[in-house]
Amino acid sequence: MDLYNSSEITVHQLNDLRQENSKIQIVDVREDTEREHAYIKGTIHMKLSEIAKRFTELDKDKNVFVMCHTGTRSQAVCKWLKSQGYQHCVNVLGGIDAWAALIDRNIRRY
Repeated sequence: MDLYNSSEITVHQLNDLRQENSKIQIVDVREDTEREHAYIKGTIHMKLSEIAKRFTELDKDKNVFVMCHTGTRSQAVCKWLKSQGYQHCVNVLGGIDAWAALIDRNIRRY
């Protein structure tokens, strides 16, 4: 898969990319309690409070798609990751809420 070169992506675009390559890096930065309510199988759970300690686990030569509940925290994480050299970091617009509403209605919204 070629690198996605925008700093934001819609859930529809992400779903299309995920169907092409199920091993893309999607990082869920929500808290444990949020993830207990809803999550996307195959995502990397790295709470916001853990990012500074764990970000080196991510491959900086590939896209890092970051998701939270609605896209606010993930936007901040992308900005920070870019400052750490992760230039291919992409914010998922609308987060898990948009994913549950538009892509997978089996995921519970909260």
